[in-house]
Amino acid sequence: MMHSTLSEARNVHVGSGYDVVLVRQHVRQMARQAGFCLTAQARMTAIVSEVARAALERHWNADFLFRLIPHHHGRYEIEVICHADNLQRDAEYLSQLRRGLQEIAGSAALAMQQQTGQFILRFYM
Repeated sequence: MMHSTLSEARNVHVGSGYDVVLVRQHVRQMARQAGFCLTAQARMTAIVSEVARAALERHWNADFLFRLIPHHHGRYEIEVICHADNLQRDAEYLSQLRRGLQEIAGSAALAMQQQTGQFILRFYM
């Protein structure tokens, strides 16, 4: 995997187990570069991995877009957008997934949003 700089956005299509690994690696790399602590990095990696795994298992035909958004005083937000054609048909499953992701997040700063064809995760410092 190529190493990206903080200003780069990255898009990963999830079509195999290897792509789930790429998603995990990319979010961990972004979190590390942005200065998130090891615990936050592990939680973020687990959360994004769960979404990627679900996308693969449920045949969502998903693309993941990763963006790093700078804020004041050197703080960052990591935004992960899962864009998939089949999210609407799995609304009940997504509701369950959201609850599970919130459990993994614990006290970590995580915002989740669902829009037509998109599931958005935002991690804050």
